[in-house]
Amino acid sequence: MPPSLRRLLALVLVSLAARLAAADIVVFSRGDFRGAASAAKEVPGDPAQAAFLARAQADFSAGAPFDVTFPLINPPAWGRVVHADTAGRLSVRRRFEGGLVFHLNLERLEPAHTYVLCINGRPEHPGNELLPESVPGHEAEKYYDFFTVTTDAAGRYDGGFALLLKAGAYNVHFYVKDTTDHKIVLYGLEYFDFWVK
Repeated sequence: MPPSLRRLLALVLVSLAARLAAADIVVFSRGDFRGAASAAKEVPGDPAQAAFLARAQADFSAGAPFDVTFPLINPPAWGRVVHADTAGRLSVRRRFEGGLVFHLNLERLEPAHTYVLCINGRPEHPGNELLPESVPGHEAEKYYDFFTVTTDAAGRYDGGFALLLKAGAYNVHFYVKDTTDHKIVLYGLEYFDFWVK
C-alpha cells in the first residue's frame, strides 16, 4: 500500500474512532446517563426517565437541524486559556419535552483530557431557581455541572446530548471547565434561552 494511502486511511480511522467515542448521551443527573443507542436492558426503571430517553433517541435519529448555534470562546481573565485558537460550537433545540437537547463541538483543547460541562444561571434570569447547585459565596446564583467529557488525541470532542431538566424557561450561560483546576476554559459569550416542556 502506498504511504499516502496509508496516511489517508489512518486519518479516516482516527476521525471515525473520535466520532464513535463521542456517541450521543442522555443525562438524567450527574453520574447517571445512558448512550442514546442503549439496549433495552439499559433503559431506566423510572417511567419519566425512560420516556425522556425514548424522546431523545427519536430526536437524535431524526437528525433535524438545531434551532440556533452559538460559538464557544476563550474566557477573559477570570478563566484560563488553553490555546489561543481553542474554540467550540453549541447547537441547541429551543424547546424540548423534559430537557435540553444540544450538540457540542470542541476544538484544540488538551488531548485526552477531561472537561466538565456546565450550565450557569443568574439570580435575575429565568431558570436559575431550577438548577440544582449554588455557586459558593454567591448562593443565589445556581449552576449545574452535569457531565464530564474526554477529548480525543487531537483535543477534540463532538457529540450530542439530551439533559433531563425541570420544566420551565431558562436563560443560562454554557461553560466548559477543566477538571484539574475547575477553571472555565470555554464559554458562550451570551446567555441563551430555551424552554423545557
